[in-house]
Amino acid sequence: MRHKIVISALIGVILLTASCIGCIGGGMAPGIPPPGITGDNSGGAIVTYAVYETLTEQDYYVQRISPAGDFLWGERGVLIGSTGNGIPYSEAVSDGSGGAIVSWWECLPEVPGEPPSCQSYVARIDAEGDVQWQWGREGVKIESMIADGAGGVIIGVWAVDTKPSLVKIDSEGNLPWGEDGVSAGPWPERSDEMASDNSGGIIVVDCASHGDSDAVYAQRVDSQGNILWQAGGVQVLAELCLGAWIASDGSGGGIIVFEQVTPSTDSDIYVQKVDAGGDILWGPDGVPVCVGPPHTYSPRIVADGAGGAIVFFVDERGVSAQRVDADGHKSWNEDVPLCDSTYVRIASDWSGGAFCVSYDGVAKRLDASGTKLWGPDGITFTPQAINEPGLALVPDGCGGLLISWAEDVKWTHYEISNVSYYAQRVDADGDVVWGDEGILLNP
Repeated sequence: MRHKIVISALIGVILLTASCIGCIGGGMAPGIPPPGITGDNSGGAIVTYAVYETLTEQDYYVQRISPAGDFLWGERGVLIGSTGNGIPYSEAVSDGSGGAIVSWWECLPEVPGEPPSCQSYVARIDAEGDVQWQWGREGVKIESMIADGAGGVIIGVWAVDTKPSLVKIDSEGNLPWGEDGVSAGPWPERSDEMASDNSGGIIVVDCASHGDSDAVYAQRVDSQGNILWQAGGVQVLAELCLGAWIASDGSGGGIIVFEQVTPSTDSDIYVQKVDAGGDILWGPDGVPVCVGPPHTYSPRIVADGAGGAIVFFVDERGVSAQRVDADGHKSWNEDVPLCDSTYVRIASDWSGGAFCVSYDGVAKRLDASGTKLWGPDGITFTPQAINEPGLALVPDGCGGLLISWAEDVKWTHYEISNVSYYAQRVDADGDVVWGDEGILLNP
């Protein structure tokens, strides 16, 4: 039976298939997230965005864009809700059938003497723009979301007075893991700390305190909500770390990158692989990606689509990358420098390579050999400066890239009165498809 909860609003973010690295710098209007974006399985996009009605009230829309750049769901798209008292924060993932699952959370007005409260919503929109189901929950906010590979979604939910949990919503809107979800340890706050197990379940990773030390732990939950690995998770690293992130290996396991603190207060970057059964495969310490000088930090990881992964990190040149194959060997003789910016977004191209997009409006693509396919300087997908951190990207499924961003923030008495949201498609050859500046989503 379809699980239905009527709600008055909807949407949520980030870049389930994109990860932020560096995260250095700031804009005039920090905290403006991008419109959520995902592919429609045909080279087009489905995006979520907001239209400001007043300083504190927004209407939320979902729009589908054809591969050529035409709006398919009317001039503004499908209205899915309205809310206020917060900056729009939306996310979208593909439902695998030409539609999308979208989420949002809003912060509720503060009550004196009471802890802060949030409210979260999720909905599935089919390929024709019809809402199939909606789900909402008070007192929580959605911090992360990934597709379950079967038309549903798994979300990381946080509440002020309870432990974080993982909630699964299937393709029909049912809650197979229960209303409260699964809680069995420290769960991730971001989608790049979650990976699909390719069987309807999830693997999560966290750099957390267990006892007297910080260590990296991983845990797998199967499609039925069962905890598969030992209580508290499998220990991936038993030493002090500054963070850990995961990518799927395509076979029920994951490849984890972590930043380990050294005695000199620098950090080294390692990767480790855990298989579907929770066994650690690449030795007790993992495989070094960057060890010793020069100083490297802020690693992130994406799957390469061939059982390995591509690791991005910040060094003295800016952002660089290295590929590790399915057996834990470096694939490229040298790390590949990408840009001098330290604030970029990344995504897999699922063909052995990856995309890297910076906030100056430049996109680059690496192939499986580490070659820059779109030239050494990449391509410009918009001449406008992008408001940090308002940038998201996903592969278009045809070898190209879909990008969404926020810019042209308007202020009135130090409050946001409007944000312009854009989307752009870059094809496999590096040509921009939706005009030199992209498509304005909320004219």
